[in-house]
Amino acid sequence: MVAKAEKTGGGEAATAAESVVVAASNHQSRRRRSYNKPSWLLCAIADMDERMKMLTRKILKEHSGDSFAARANSYYHERPQLLGLLHDLYNGYLSLADRYCQALAKNNQHQNLSYSRCCSPIPILKFDETTPTPAPLQAKEMDPDMVIAELVMKTVEYDIILNEFTVVEKRWGESSRKMELQKNLLDVLESERLILLNDNATLGYRVTALVEENKGLASESLFLKRKAAELARCVLKTREDHRVCMLSRKIQDLQGQIYSLEKRNKEYYEQLVKQEEKNKSKGRKSKGGEEVNLEDCFEPGGGAASLRKCFSFNVKRVGDQNANSGIEEGRRVSKLWDKVKKLDVFLCGPHSNPAGS
Repeated sequence: MVAKAEKTGGGEAATAAESVVVAASNHQSRRRRSYNKPSWLLCAIADMDERMKMLTRKILKEHSGDSFAARANSYYHERPQLLGLLHDLYNGYLSLADRYCQALAKNNQHQNLSYSRCCSPIPILKFDETTPTPAPLQAKEMDPDMVIAELVMKTVEYDIILNEFTVVEKRWGESSRKMELQKNLLDVLESERLILLNDNATLGYRVTALVEENKGLASESLFLKRKAAELARCVLKTREDHRVCMLSRKIQDLQGQIYSLEKRNKEYYEQLVKQEEKNKSKGRKSKGGEEVNLEDCFEPGGGAASLRKCFSFNVKRVGDQNANSGIEEGRRVSKLWDKVKKLDVFLCGPHSNPAGS
């Protein structure tokens, strides 16, 4: 937007200069049609007109660029040239006033009045003399009213040009302020760019550090996964070992129970054998009583029925003494049978039980 404003400012300055030149040329043509001018005045006006045209052409050519160098060149070179042109115009007007005073002095007509009119309101300023020396005065007489009118018109043109110059100078001041603001903005943006570059570099270092850390964590996670798998295997092995240990203990306990039961069975078997021998000896003495066959008692598949058959004694009453002895023997056998039932002797007998194994 600043560049657009500068473009519009430069274009307006160029159009203003063109309008001033066109107005001056139109006014000059009108004045040429109205009356004849002296040669020295025509030379001065032509010189100034040529310089104005050159300056406007240069401004039109150089205002097309938008670069900083072009604006700086127009500000530092064209502006002094324009000031020099205005100073030359002012000095030209002073020289015209002096020549007018000289013409009035030669004619000796209204010398004091004309001199006060043309010389007193114009201050004498010292500038660098850049205007060419005017041509010598012609000898023919001039009309003082026409010279005064021309001087008034020149002063009006000078005021117009001065006003335009002030407008252009204000615009140039605004453009210079805008350029300063742009310079400051560029400095701020450059500093921000450097800060952002530093931040970008630090963020790059952080990203690389985080990538390295991520790689380390990934390797650690793989290591931990492997360790977890190994620990899971160890846990499974320990569980299996624990189960094996428990089963081995159970087997040992069962083997101990089997051994104790076999031992008890053997003891009971010996007791039964002894009891049978006693019964046989008593039966021989009493010549009667009951006979027990152990092979029939421990017959495989017989169970409790075979035992009942074995222990169902046929008592023969030979006398009162034999009856009493038979009753006592029956009681002893029944007590022994109750003990055998309570201890489960027949689970560990000579016939094997598949459920127990």
